Amino acid sequence: MTDIYVDGDACPVREETYRVAARLRLNVFVVSNGSRPIRPPGASNVSVVLVGDNADAADDWIAEHISAFDVCVTSDIPLASRCLKKALGSSPLPVSTGRQ
Repeated sequence: MTDIYVDGDACPVREETYRVAARLRLNVFVVSNGSRPIRPPGASNVSVVLVGDNADAADDWIAEHISAFDVCVTSDIPLASRCLKKALGSSPLPVSTGRQ
């Protein structure tokens, strides 16, 4: 099953993500180091994961737990890159950069 991982420290669309996840019946993990207050919607499919206060702790947790079938919602480009590399590394399909 697909899960959604939300970078709680760098996600401008949390509320929209909760609505989409509820409609599609997906689990959401909002991962944060606690630097910003997060108010989850109280839905049973949404869990808040508090990690250490290290600046990259949330990124590290998401990168370790995400699979090729999951979705990461973030505005953090290095985290997005890590998730894509992990997903593409487990893909049996050839990947093209579009360059020749």
